[in-house]
Amino acid sequence: MTRLLAALILLPSMAFGQVRVDIDVKLPDIVFSTPPPLVVVQPGVQVVEDYDEDLYVVDNVYWVRRDGRWFRARDYHGGWEYVEERRVPVTVVKVPPGRYKRWKHPKKRGAVPASYHERDHHHDDHHDDHHDHHKGGKGKGKKK
Repeated sequence: MTRLLAALILLPSMAFGQVRVDIDVKLPDIVFSTPPPLVVVQPGVQVVEDYDEDLYVVDNVYWVRRDGRWFRARDYHGGWEYVEERRVPVTVVKVPPGRYKRWKHPKKRGAVPASYHERDHHHDDHHDDHHDHHKGGKGKGKKK
C-alpha cells in the first residue's frame, strides 16, 4: 500500500517534470531614439505617423500585431514582450490589420487644390479699400 501511495504521489510530479514547451516567438525590434510623431486616430488611440506597420499607442504603451500575435512596449525605446490578446485594449484589437499602416496626419495627406488658394487666399490683391463686404451673410445681400 505504501508503494502504491508513493507511486500516486510521485507519478504526477514526474509527468509534469518531463513536460517541456518551447515557443519561439520573435519579439519586435522596433526602437526609436526620440519619441516618434503620433497621430490621434480615435479617442485614446494614437498611431506612429507614416510607419511601415500599425503601431499603436494607448495610455503611453506601444502595441503592435505581428502574425496574429500582440506585443507591447512601455515606451518608444523598445523592450517588447508578447501579450495575450485579451490583455490588449479592445479599441486596438477591433481595428482591421493594416488600417493605419503609413498613416499620415489628415492635414498632411493631400495637397489643397491650387484653385482653392487662388480664389480664397489671394483675394487681398483684388480688394478695394472696403473690407466690410464679407459680413457672414449668405451672399444675397441688397445693393445700396
